[in-house]
Amino acid sequence: MTLVYAAFFGLAFGSFVNAAIERIPRGESLNGRSHCDGCNRTLHVWELIPVLSYVMLRGRCVSCDAAIGLRTPAIEVLCGAAFVAAFSLLPAPVAFAVSGVFVAVVIALGVAIERRGVRP
Repeated sequence: MTLVYAAFFGLAFGSFVNAAIERIPRGESLNGRSHCDGCNRTLHVWELIPVLSYVMLRGRCVSCDAAIGLRTPAIEVLCGAAFVAAFSLLPAPVAFAVSGVFVAVVIALGVAIERRGVRP
């Protein structure tokens, strides 16, 4: 049961990572409600459920039909899997939290760097 909680927390954290990836390069605040990049409509709560809402919406905005990239659910799943792996491999919840945050930050930085076209 603990791994299920870790998965849910990781998925939610992945959703936050996606928001940071989108907003920080544009100079937007991390405060405030999420919105569609195509029509700028504020998203409803049911549209913010990690992975599930992507599937329910078939990867498109409900209002303007703008595509939601596959990167969005991929990052959520990656963070969820990283949190489960960290929790199952590390002995202390503190180690899990530190590892999970570290993995999420590395994922966010990697995607942000890739989006800017920077290559090693």
